[in-house]
Amino acid sequence: MARVAGVAKGTVSNVLNGRAPVSDAMRERVEAAIQSLGYSPAETARSLTARKRTAFDSRRADPAVPRLTTVGYVSVDYVACLDRLPERDERLMSKEIVKAIGGPAANVAAVAAGLGGGWPVAASLITCIGCDGDSDWALAELASRRVELITPVERREGRLNRALVLVERDGRRTIINEPSSLAEVDLRRFLEATDPAGLTWCLHFEGYQVPPQIAAIPLARARGFKPTMQATGLPPQWLRAHSAQLFLEFDVVVLHRESLIHIEGCPADPGDAAAWLKERAEASERWPEAVIVTLGASGALLVARDGRIARADALPVPVQDTTGAGDAFVGTFLAFWLNHAPLDLALQYACAAGSLAVTRYAAQEIRPSAERLAEAIASQGAASAPRLVPA
Repeated sequence: MARVAGVAKGTVSNVLNGRAPVSDAMRERVEAAIQSLGYSPAETARSLTARKRTAFDSRRADPAVPRLTTVGYVSVDYVACLDRLPERDERLMSKEIVKAIGGPAANVAAVAAGLGGGWPVAASLITCIGCDGDSDWALAELASRRVELITPVERREGRLNRALVLVERDGRRTIINEPSSLAEVDLRRFLEATDPAGLTWCLHFEGYQVPPQIAAIPLARARGFKPTMQATGLPPQWLRAHSAQLFLEFDVVVLHRESLIHIEGCPADPGDAAAWLKERAEASERWPEAVIVTLGASGALLVARDGRIARADALPVPVQDTTGAGDAFVGTFLAFWLNHAPLDLALQYACAAGSLAVTRYAAQEIRPSAERLAEAIASQGAASAPRLVPA
């Protein structure tokens, strides 16, 4: 592989294992060699050696670097690439079946950790993993992506969650999850044992974790964390009953276009919803720094605390798999926001990251650097960010 790519063996190793930074140019050469040779890692062998590898420790990062700790589960995704979904009793041949790490919280952390450039983030994930080979494999993979796993101190039990992802030719996907056999994510122990004094530290929740963990948000805020959330996995019935609480408890709220109909009084049309959110932001004593509505191929819109509105477009790209596009958006936005970027700039780069994510199968296969995002934006003639303007 090194010969084909025209690089040193150590460069290939660093691309595969993530133990040292590699320039985008070198990474592209290695990835091209991987594709031309049809190489895929021996996952069984990687899981057997996982316990011997050194885990990434975000606490060793420079104190000036902001922290991002996500809360949620890791899963193993088996992605089947199909022309269409099968009919009942039908057997279809998949182009390939890809094994990949999944779970919104894991995806957000991995994308944020990979940006680099002027937007560094020390990323960690509060989760539970099992004692099976897939758990060891996921632990090693996330460590190679510079994501620290914060897990219970008790003995690991159960096995990692698995999901089947059926991806059609146009990129739409159908996801089948199994019930978890793992313990609950232990957030309070982390909050009581961690002092974020002097650090910029975001605590981010995937939607699945918001209902069981929201009672701990006042403690997190009192300890000095900046709580944020995304709607992925948030039960619609819970959102209907508690939407007002979301806007009170979190500093950044990321909703989907489909979420709007579940917020009492909120119009379903994104443009009308932006005006509705603007009115409430201006009338509320406490409101998130940003409420974002993702719009898929149409980009995203943002309503700031002072009522200003920004809109950013997605990049025109070929769509292979929409899995994880929203997580790439969120991870990028949070990295820029934590590094004090203007909200409109963060929104534009987040839309670019979500766009690139759909060009490959599986959720974490595209973890673009900030440099690559800038190049993608510039190539579309969108080098200047959209400005925040009154509605």
